[in-house]
Amino acid sequence: MTENKQTSANSLFPRAVFSHQNGISWFVLFIGLLSTVFAGVYLIDREADAANREFVLLTDDITDAIRKRMIDHEQILLGGAGVLDASASVQRQEWRILVERLRLAENFPGILGVGYAKVLREQELARFEQEVRSEGFPDFRVHPQGDRLLYTSIVYLEPFEGRNLAAFGFDMYSEPTRHAAMRAAAETATTRITGPVKLLQETHGLVQAGILMYVPVYRQGMLLDTPDERMAALRGFVYSPYRMGDLLSGILGSLTPGIGYRLIDTAAGLDNPVLFSDLANGDDVASLQRTVELSLYGRDWQLEFNSTPTFDQRYNNSLWVFIVGFCISSLLFVMASLLALRKQQAELLAGRMTKQLRASNTALRQAEERQRLVLKGSNDGWWDIHIAEMRFVASERAWEMLGYPALSDEQSLHRWQSLLAPDDRHALTQLLRDAIYSDQMAFSAEVRLSHKAGHLVPVLLRGAIQRDHEGVALRASGTMLDLTEQKRIEQMKSQFVSTVSHELRTPLTSISGALAIINSGSLGDVPAAMSKMLEIAESNSQRLNHLINDLLDMEKLAAGKMKFEIRTYALRELVEEALSANRAFADIRNIDLVCRDFADVWVRVDSMRLHQVLNNYLSNAIKFSPEGSQVVIEVLHDGERVRVSVTDEGEGIPFEFQDQVFGKFAQADGSDKRKQPGTGLGLAISRELMEQMDGDVGFFSEPPNGACFWLSLPAERATEELPESTPNNTKRKVLVVDDDPMIADFIALVLRRAGYIPTTSISLHGAQLLLQQERFDALVTDLRLQDGHGLNLIRELRAEPLTGRMPILVVSAYCDEGQRLLHGDNDPCLAWLDKPVEEKKLLNMLDDVIQRALSV
Repeated sequence: MTENKQTSANSLFPRAVFSHQNGISWFVLFIGLLSTVFAGVYLIDREADAANREFVLLTDDITDAIRKRMIDHEQILLGGAGVLDASASVQRQEWRILVERLRLAENFPGILGVGYAKVLREQELARFEQEVRSEGFPDFRVHPQGDRLLYTSIVYLEPFEGRNLAAFGFDMYSEPTRHAAMRAAAETATTRITGPVKLLQETHGLVQAGILMYVPVYRQGMLLDTPDERMAALRGFVYSPYRMGDLLSGILGSLTPGIGYRLIDTAAGLDNPVLFSDLANGDDVASLQRTVELSLYGRDWQLEFNSTPTFDQRYNNSLWVFIVGFCISSLLFVMASLLALRKQQAELLAGRMTKQLRASNTALRQAEERQRLVLKGSNDGWWDIHIAEMRFVASERAWEMLGYPALSDEQSLHRWQSLLAPDDRHALTQLLRDAIYSDQMAFSAEVRLSHKAGHLVPVLLRGAIQRDHEGVALRASGTMLDLTEQKRIEQMKSQFVSTVSHELRTPLTSISGALAIINSGSLGDVPAAMSKMLEIAESNSQRLNHLINDLLDMEKLAAGKMKFEIRTYALRELVEEALSANRAFADIRNIDLVCRDFADVWVRVDSMRLHQVLNNYLSNAIKFSPEGSQVVIEVLHDGERVRVSVTDEGEGIPFEFQDQVFGKFAQADGSDKRKQPGTGLGLAISRELMEQMDGDVGFFSEPPNGACFWLSLPAERATEELPESTPNNTKRKVLVVDDDPMIADFIALVLRRAGYIPTTSISLHGAQLLLQQERFDALVTDLRLQDGHGLNLIRELRAEPLTGRMPILVVSAYCDEGQRLLHGDNDPCLAWLDKPVEEKKLLNMLDDVIQRALSV
């Protein structure tokens, strides 16, 4: 009978496929194939456009990298020329030291060396050769030999080893290609590059095309107005030779993935104009080609770029669209045809079925299909625990997350518990126990599970408790979501915020400092037409400063890296400082700041962080208060705790927003056109800071009757040892060291206003000389200086008895790096302040470190 059914099905299927009842299946196939064609054509166009854009960007990057590196090499030669201009005679050892300090192999890979070729007249040749021989080179001769009116012998070429030894004594002026570039450089007093030549350094290995760059050096005090006068005053050339293959490899490195290129000198009459090429045979018919003209130091170069099969393959995935689309369309057609066949079979076997039964069966199938698709589409695993028997079963996806093959049979619950990270095992067990023995119906937890490969996988477990009619838990079932990608994205976001913020710090400090110096009038009166624009620029730079500080504070708090210096302070002084810092802002907005009198009370806090919270409260209250109103600060002390509140007369906080006030990036008006600027991080940071100081925060508001924000701290006993008073800054001498003159002048201006006597230096060497000549009471220094590292200066001062306890404030965008290099050295006379610099914070930090140094 089974065979008869199979035969019947086989005979029905061809008829069902080509029957008119199966027209919908053919329609589905047609629509699927048509959609596949449209999607494939669209994807091909998109891939071609994306490939072309990336190709142009990469080729522009390559061209810019070559141009920039050649400019860098010119700067090296100009530096060497400057040394020769400053000295009538530069010795070989001095030249070696100069080049060694450049660290060519590390900083400029691909350069063969830096040399100096001396210009000799015919009558000077014999004496010159004798002088070089007396330096320890008995076989030295200028080559090639022969009578010429002018010689240019290579005297120095560092590093003086390997390939470079072959060039010692060579007269480059005797070779036509080099001669042309050298004469053009000498007559025009500009840098010149030769056409392609074979270098003398090509002593072994694969011969590469070579070029040389020349910078002329003239005798001091001679006229240089005309080409003839410049030739008469010519002293020599500072130059560098380059093997083009090595040079381009050093410049570009891995910058050319999937792109081949050819560099050609376009000058007419060259025997071999190709300077470099990595194009293989057949690359001339690449799918993407581009030619870029590059003019550098008297030479016209042409870069020919071709895409490679590797590059093209990244944008050649459209074939899969056609394959997958055809497979899906065919699958849908077969499924639809099978459904038609099933229908005919059902009609033959069951006869007439009621409409109600067909509707019920269809609904059931749809529900089951939806449930299956939901679980499959969510990419979650599922699990189930039989509580009484402690048996456990999980889906294939759940085991796959942990690298194990699917185990369809039930397992002991202990097997699953063994995969939990030790730190999470107890917490999850307790959570499950609490859920089971309470009336709780659902729970969720974020835990880490051990992968088969050995690493930990973060997952989110969500579950529901199934209970009987008496409320006894029978089963726990739920899903498991892999959080690995989410955690990675969160880490990347945090690193991105930190990196961008740090990179903005130094230039922002320079900009803010420059604007502050100009607006202060220290450089002279500012024209009225420019005054308003400069004030706006300074205000916006301060806004950007606060944004960067908020982002970095949030990142440090999240990572647990923010350091607190908890000490005992008089709360009255801290409140008065906050009022003073915000009074100018209040005056601009015509707001009256009122502080109601309160009894003396002491608190243990980080003064700078508490000032940050109070400043946030006050500035918000001022911003959102109407003109002519009051902002009141009030302090209440009940013996155990002290509460500081700031109340404004603004519109208050909308009820629908009050639950989000202390959240990150929370703003009642989140539109681009909101009236008051801000990051939405200030209150979130304030809450975190207060929690770190054993305090708490809160608010109450009933719109439109204003808002009151408060903070609460433990009160200290008045009998505890109190900090010494702030030292008198009058006549204290402070040395300010920063390689950016604008920042140094800005810090000096801030210190001078506060009563200090500042002296500035923009180099490590200059600071060392000043410290030898004069005694200073404190030092404010950056870390990364032009001629050294600020930590070297700090170590030198700490090694001397007279300066071993000098107060030092490090102001840098790299404070984390400096503290790490000092291996956490807890020096009470050393403080750290991140750039960009705020005037109030700078003075507070300097006063504090001076006070600590006096108490040691």
